[in-house]
Amino acid sequence: MNATKEFLRSWLEENVGNLPADTEVSVPMLAQQFEQDADAAGYGREVREQEVGNIEDAIQRALDRTGKENGETASNSDEENSLAPVIDALEDSEPGNETPDEAERLR
Repeated sequence: MNATKEFLRSWLEENVGNLPADTEVSVPMLAQQFEQDADAAGYGREVREQEVGNIEDAIQRALDRTGKENGETASNSDEENSLAPVIDALEDSEPGNETPDEAERLR
């Protein structure tokens, strides 16, 4: 995983990982906060867009995947807050790894 995705993964763990599973989150607000924190950490916007793609889409896919996988696991608090699916979603969100439907939508 590249440095920008690693930063996003750790950022999500810190900012989203401790939220209860049923907490409503605003993806645009998370994306804005991530953008500010990434800028402060020295990750330029152009590099982020090349390595992560659309940050709102990446965050939404990560949250969707986490929610789906948490719904399929037993009700264990560690499993409910696991961000392992986030890492998978971030890897899947690399530019060029879109599903055919996503690739068509991006055109």
